[in-house]
Amino acid sequence: MRVDGLDTDEHLVRWMAVSFAGSAETSVRGAFPLGMGRIGTPLTAGASEPRAAMHTVPRAPHGRRGAIAQWASAADHCGFPVAGGDMVLGLSDQRRVHVWRPRFWRARPGRHVGWFPCSRIVQVATTRQMLTTRMTWLIDDSSVIGFESMHARRLRAFADAVLEAAAPR
Repeated sequence: MRVDGLDTDEHLVRWMAVSFAGSAETSVRGAFPLGMGRIGTPLTAGASEPRAAMHTVPRAPHGRRGAIAQWASAADHCGFPVAGGDMVLGLSDQRRVHVWRPRFWRARPGRHVGWFPCSRIVQVATTRQMLTTRMTWLIDDSSVIGFESMHARRLRAFADAVLEAAAPR
């Protein structure tokens, strides 16, 4: 597959659309109280009308944008190119993980953001959580970067390929 951002002699081995670690949790945490407010459950004392209760629904302290900013700060600290909350990761034959912003249709690689050398990745782990699978990287400066996806098999295969590329040669 030929995409923007690769060198002329570089080829994409695998690619995967992922979200920042904590994306599903943040989305559910934000949507659950909103749903409760929509059915008219008064969430505060003294709220006599369901519409008033909707405006007093407790929200997550930072919401999705705050969680993305916190994740992006940690990722940027270790030199990982940040593409936002949703991104496309691609492993090239040159032992680099490229990062793209996703296109609107089918989450294909869009605008290239940068790349991260596999040689800096010390360990890769995947864990299954309710609906998502999380991939976590330990970086050589003791930083931790996490991603998640709903596609468990593809994410585990991608993690195995990254771990193999990160192995010293």
